[in-house]
Amino acid sequence: MTAAQAHDDSNATEEKILAAAAALFQQNGYSRTKVVDIARAAGITPPTLYWHFESKADILYAFLCDSLEDFLGRIAAATAGIDDPVDALACFVAAHTRAQLSKLSQAHAFMSMTYSPTQLASALSKDRYETVRELHRRHVDQCRDLIQRGVEQGVFDVPDLTAVTFAVLNIAEYTATWFRPDGRLGIEDVARMNADFALRIVAASPPTRRHSRKRVTNNARR
Repeated sequence: MTAAQAHDDSNATEEKILAAAAALFQQNGYSRTKVVDIARAAGITPPTLYWHFESKADILYAFLCDSLEDFLGRIAAATAGIDDPVDALACFVAAHTRAQLSKLSQAHAFMSMTYSPTQLASALSKDRYETVRELHRRHVDQCRDLIQRGVEQGVFDVPDLTAVTFAVLNIAEYTATWFRPDGRLGIEDVARMNADFALRIVAASPPTRRHSRKRVTNNARR
């Protein structure tokens, strides 16, 4: 086996461990999940698991950081180069929704672990806890900055920046609690709806409607 193959195999095993841990954390809770349970669910032995992770806390930390970094990367790719605040916020919320719903089991596990800061702080060291919270704050700050930019340009009208920021975030975040993959709405349907809902909260017209009005106005002028 080459070094590259060994590296790929190691990564694949770690991904299986993290996926198994996420399912068990969501199903049983972090405190009631044992390392041996994670190993069994991942189809490996406990010694193999310990070769990759030294403890259950290491698994939790890796799961949270990997989830957040992948999530932030998706949001950054979806909003890159978009200057218009309306388009940017719509893309931001749609991307957030897609990220939640495309990895539904991981989203459920992540929400169950991060919903209570006290629980999270008790499971992680102070430094690790702060790292996770900082990654989460980056997402909140990006949403706040987008809304503030729209307010400054006169295209958003909000009564309170902080309250509206969390209202917009919650639209996308908590979609995972009710979405069903076999339901009548697909991921793209929900992503578009959530983007529309978010723009209504900030009192902005969705991009398609706004652009349609511009075309009507321009035609009338002719």
